[in-house]
Amino acid sequence: MNIMTPRVLAAVIFAGVCLESLANAQDPRRFEVATIKPADPNANGQFIRLPSPGRISVTNMTLLQLIRFAYAEGLGTNLEITGGPNWLDKDRYDVEAKVEGTATPAELRLMLRTLLAERFAMKSHPDSKEVNVFAMVLARSDGKLGPKVQPWDGKCNGREPPPAQPKGPRCSAFFRPPGLVMEGVSMAVVADMLSTPVVNVGRLVVDRTGLSGEFNMQLEFQFRPPGTPAAADDTFAPSLFTAVQEQLGLKLQPAKGTAEMLVVDQAEKPTEN
Repeated sequence: MNIMTPRVLAAVIFAGVCLESLANAQDPRRFEVATIKPADPNANGQFIRLPSPGRISVTNMTLLQLIRFAYAEGLGTNLEITGGPNWLDKDRYDVEAKVEGTATPAELRLMLRTLLAERFAMKSHPDSKEVNVFAMVLARSDGKLGPKVQPWDGKCNGREPPPAQPKGPRCSAFFRPPGLVMEGVSMAVVADMLSTPVVNVGRLVVDRTGLSGEFNMQLEFQFRPPGTPAAADDTFAPSLFTAVQEQLGLKLQPAKGTAEMLVVDQAEKPTEN
């Protein structure tokens, strides 16, 4: 599984994992071998890869990005990270770590938490705060969804899907011109995707549709990764709010909500390998 950060995003594919049940494990597994070193200052691109069931490979990423990968569920759009030293989002690292045997993506994330605590001396605590959000609700009083929404058939390209994950798509969710494609997604995942910097609505989007089940959706709108200049035809593209209502039968309306926070109390430069 490859995860690209928004800065270099051409297409985004996320597989969410549910960590809650694993987070209560009394004796979390650790990586048998782990190396951490400063990234090449001339490196291009930032990646987290899971090249095999027991290995994680990180290229050119900051401690802040590592923390987000280790602690966030799904896309992590509802997790704000605060505190920590001033180099938290500046210094970049390469990390290679593996465990004997196999490990699920959720287990690898938990092992990464342990690695950050041991090698970066990181300490943190959870918190939350009330924020302005966009509530994603049904646009029609009869509950009918839009023409770009279909019930999911339970397959991923004709194959059996992976196990259900509350914070991730059963098949895929990605950006590609002219918009967004989602297969086997709950409404919570749709809200997560609309909260990403690529969409850039300026607020967290939370699911308040009251709908269960999973769907296939396509959403056509003009999107740009952060820092990308506007295209000449942007003026003629439908706004996201209009596209969501006309194509999905949903509506984004201002509301209040809760944002989860992770406060970094302490972090130090990593110990030598």
